[in-house]
Amino acid sequence: MTVEKAIIGKAQNLFDVVGVASHGEGSLLILGLVTTPQRDLDDFFGEESGSFRLRGFERHAQPRLEALIQFIQEQGLTAELWGRCGYPLRGEELNLKQQAVVTGLGNWGKNSLVLHPRFGPWLRFMAMKVEALLTPTGPGNDSHEENPLCEGCTACIDACPVGILEPYFLRERDKCQASISLFSQLGKLVACDCCLVACPIGR
Repeated sequence: MTVEKAIIGKAQNLFDVVGVASHGEGSLLILGLVTTPQRDLDDFFGEESGSFRLRGFERHAQPRLEALIQFIQEQGLTAELWGRCGYPLRGEELNLKQQAVVTGLGNWGKNSLVLHPRFGPWLRFMAMKVEALLTPTGPGNDSHEENPLCEGCTACIDACPVGILEPYFLRERDKCQASISLFSQLGKLVACDCCLVACPIGR
């Protein structure tokens, strides 16, 4: 077994979906886990202070990320998480949803989220830089073509409580009640997932 197959195989054992993009002289692994009530990756608060933290990622994703990094290091290579728990921090130029589309982990939905044929909009993505030239996956471009999964459906648009969702586009992103940017303005994050719950894909 080649080192590349070993790395991808290990990643697939740890995560629900795995994509690869070229990145400089190495590669970028895009890793996805489905968020569920038992594995809540959308938990963004600290237990005591109520301050903003990627608590769900820390609990459920970080151990998997650390296991993958250790495995890659055992292959004689280096790997590094992008941002915190593989989640880009403010000011870091990496759009995880865009990279998920580029690497073939889904296509844009009318809810402006990545829709996977099996998991719908419930995947949460992380990025890891790897010092190895792995074979890229997916189309290699950020296609915004009509998604066949969304044909004839406006459930997410109809469900948006603030009316800022248009097909494949989120107007006034800062007004989204699930937006991290809203937390920075108001000091709280409203747990809105109306467009996700309304989506029939991945239920």
